Amino acid sequence: MVKSTDDQYLYASMLPDYFPQLEVSEMSDQALFSGGWFEQIQEAQRKVLTTGEEGVVELSRANANHYQVCHCTVQAYEAVPGSPAILMTFVDLTMERKREETLKALLRELSHRSKNLLAIVQSIANQTARNSTDLEEFVGSFRGRIAAMSSAQDLVTDSNWRGAMLKELAARQLARYVEESDPRILVSGDDMLLEPNAATHIGLALHELIANALAHGALSVPGGRISLYFHRPVDDGKFEILWDEQTGRSPEAQSDPSGRTVPSFGSAVLMRVVPAALDGQAEYQIGPGRVQYRLVFDV
Repeated sequence: MVKSTDDQYLYASMLPDYFPQLEVSEMSDQALFSGGWFEQIQEAQRKVLTTGEEGVVELSRANANHYQVCHCTVQAYEAVPGSPAILMTFVDLTMERKREETLKALLRELSHRSKNLLAIVQSIANQTARNSTDLEEFVGSFRGRIAAMSSAQDLVTDSNWRGAMLKELAARQLARYVEESDPRILVSGDDMLLEPNAATHIGLALHELIANALAHGALSVPGGRISLYFHRPVDDGKFEILWDEQTGRSPEAQSDPSGRTVPSFGSAVLMRVVPAALDGQAEYQIGPGRVQYRLVFDV
């Protein structure tokens, strides 16, 4: 834009599209720079006319529907020798600033999620150590739980942090221990997208169930069967996960060498940690020849 010292606009071209689309003869500071920019541009023009020095001003505004940022350079200019004027050059920074804000938001979210994951890892380490009889048992249990978390996080990352599909999450957890076509395991029912926190905790729950089935349950005996069923009831807005494990063994035979039916941290994960993280409820039952786990949470 070129503007004479008597406030008449002489020329304008290629302005950002959020400026009013006016003929040069219709232009004025009031018409062009409304919405909070008028005082800024007037002050920048006064300084140029008074000192002759180039001025720079950043014009920005935001509301519910718009976000606009414009870098404006204001300098003295002579369009015609002996006729002083003001030259204003604009660079639209809206998209650049939007990208910066998006990046900042993503970094804040990444920091938040990283802290949450580190807190979970610390809790897993502490509880696994507390419930391990020796270093070998601790290392094996800890590695398995961290690998379960890592597998869930891979799915979340692949989806650009939207979450993870439940059936794919279950398949990933099962694939770490059994063949994909293992006839002893049936996965069926409805699928859904789990938000990242839910994916992490349900991944941990599935790991505990699978690890226990391998050590003491259906996957440790001939003829064992596991049914994993996902169900979305039509009316109540909840989702249900059912683990039904047929072992053909007594509860005592399903115990680990220390006499625990399920390691206490695994039990805490299934009964307290996961339901609390999902604001849901859980039931866990070990009976003659059968292990059942039911998790219900809001969707």
